Amino acid sequence: MNGTIEIMSQKYTGDLRDITQYKAGNVEINIATHSGYCWGVQRAYDQTVATAKTTEGPVFTYGPLIHNPQTIDELRSVYGVNYINSPDEIDAGTVVVRTHGVPPETQDKLRVKGVQVIDATCPYVRVTQNYAALLLKQKYHVVIIGDPKHAEVISILAYAKGEGTVIHCLEDIEKIPHNKRRLGVVVQSTLILEKVNKIVNALLARAQEVRVFNTICYVTTERQEDAEHIARTNDHVLVIGGKESSNTKKLAIVAELHGAKAMLIESEGDIDFGTLANAKKIGILAGASTPNWLIDKCKDRLVEHFSARLTVGAAS
Repeated sequence: MNGTIEIMSQKYTGDLRDITQYKAGNVEINIATHSGYCWGVQRAYDQTVATAKTTEGPVFTYGPLIHNPQTIDELRSVYGVNYINSPDEIDAGTVVVRTHGVPPETQDKLRVKGVQVIDATCPYVRVTQNYAALLLKQKYHVVIIGDPKHAEVISILAYAKGEGTVIHCLEDIEKIPHNKRRLGVVVQSTLILEKVNKIVNALLARAQEVRVFNTICYVTTERQEDAEHIARTNDHVLVIGGKESSNTKKLAIVAELHGAKAMLIESEGDIDFGTLANAKKIGILAGASTPNWLIDKCKDRLVEHFSARLTVGAAS
């Protein structure tokens, strides 16, 4: 097979959960070591709250700041921060750019209108945006592996001036113009590495040169590794996160691939105790935009239910 490949990756350390195991009656509850906001989400949340507290005039985020409805509701109800989806929706105030980033033209339009812009794009998404711009400058055809409808991918494509190709599955490779023989690849931060490798191998078969930046976020890798461990050591798994959260959905997929019965929920009210009736060990996974307080509420609901069930059984 002709072709060359250059892979560049990054590794960082993340936050850890102090207590991961709980007992509720005769049921063991195990929470993944890496849970709660990742540092990029925490950074954006803190920036938004600080801006709302110190800025006169209205404060908005551009699109939902993160993919977690409880956090978006909190920002609105507690701090008065709503979100917009277009520069046309406001003429003044302050806008915090969402963690997934926005096209540079969007920020330009806001600033031209006199709107103050606070850029809370995740620094790792920013790295991917910069790689896309670099690859374009170096005359590669930019390939973005990811979901073409996801805000992160839309922002990355904009840094390639819209001239790249988004690949969501192997079949999408046919979308790449056949005269493009030098391909520069970046990856949506929340993808599963196995899927990315399959697509990269297929790209190698059709191009003279393939340059790949592995831009899967370290948080994604850590949590998917946790998902595999939790799936192998528990008979049921709850995956807590927003329904629009890509990394949360991927955790459920990984858990299912490794033999667990995964239940995707947004809050404690979504727990289906009928499905958990015969559970002995329940694992909990959480997306990178799921706050710790929400994880604890789900854990507390499990403890309450299974402790009460044991008490009722003993009394009878």
